[in-house]
Amino acid sequence: MTTDERPAPSSPAPFSPASFSPVPSGTALPRLVAFDIDGTLFDSTKRPQPGTLRAFAGLRAAGTRIMLASGRPIPGLQGLAERCGLGTDLIFAGLNGSVVVDQATGRTLARHPVPENVARPLIATGVRHGALMMLPHDDELVVADDGDPQAVHEAGGNGLTLRLVEDITAPGIEPTKVLYCAPRPQLEILEVELRERFADRIELSYSSPIYLEATGAGVDKSTALLDFCRTQGIEPAETMAFGDNGNDVTMLRAAGIGVAMGNAIPEAQEAADIVTASHDDEGIARVLSRWVDVGELTPAVG
Repeated sequence: MTTDERPAPSSPAPFSPASFSPVPSGTALPRLVAFDIDGTLFDSTKRPQPGTLRAFAGLRAAGTRIMLASGRPIPGLQGLAERCGLGTDLIFAGLNGSVVVDQATGRTLARHPVPENVARPLIATGVRHGALMMLPHDDELVVADDGDPQAVHEAGGNGLTLRLVEDITAPGIEPTKVLYCAPRPQLEILEVELRERFADRIELSYSSPIYLEATGAGVDKSTALLDFCRTQGIEPAETMAFGDNGNDVTMLRAAGIGVAMGNAIPEAQEAADIVTASHDDEGIARVLSRWVDVGELTPAVG
């Protein structure tokens, strides 16, 4: 399954109460709060922590909208929300901001596909480097080998149907994301060429040790946050975002308050306004307790 987690370039410092950056006094409750999934909303057991779930209830009661911002496709986010009991009124920002959907109405609020004339050479470059190519598109995963175990895993984990095409370099669609799968050293070599050839036409980010993802130019998680704000008349300053990884950096910077988890990579912590406890230490609830009742939390781990 596509995740938003990859090994940190260097280990962040362990959280201690003294390192926690509280929300400034007098700050109003945000009208939108966006959450990355793996390493942020999910703890090491791949579930939200109890205080986070209580915080979600408090945000809802106060009228704040909740966004899940992920590399996952929309069907994958829908399944995740159902499994974890996250509610039925979420905003889904899937495929690293390429598609934004209002869960309550099913309405697509924004969609930013990779143009076909860009996608085709992107895919061909990945093929030449020996990467497994996967193209999420609505409720399908377009592949050249529907028997590949990783493709089967990716589709099954995200509620997608595998669709086999004879020539993956000419899929006949404008994909909302181009997904490269290979060992990390191989992807890093591929990344160099992609940045040299397509620097002004795509955005690149790692979402797992074996996944490199390409979206259209200017499209990332911050795009999703700003797209939703425009549809609702919300100012970016009225938003908050939580994240831990490289593909969260732009979202942390775009939000009125960017919050990096204690387990976040250094780049995410540097981009954030606040650094909280880790995803295993109720990091989300410790911040949101400034406005909503999160119940009793265990003492912070020093």
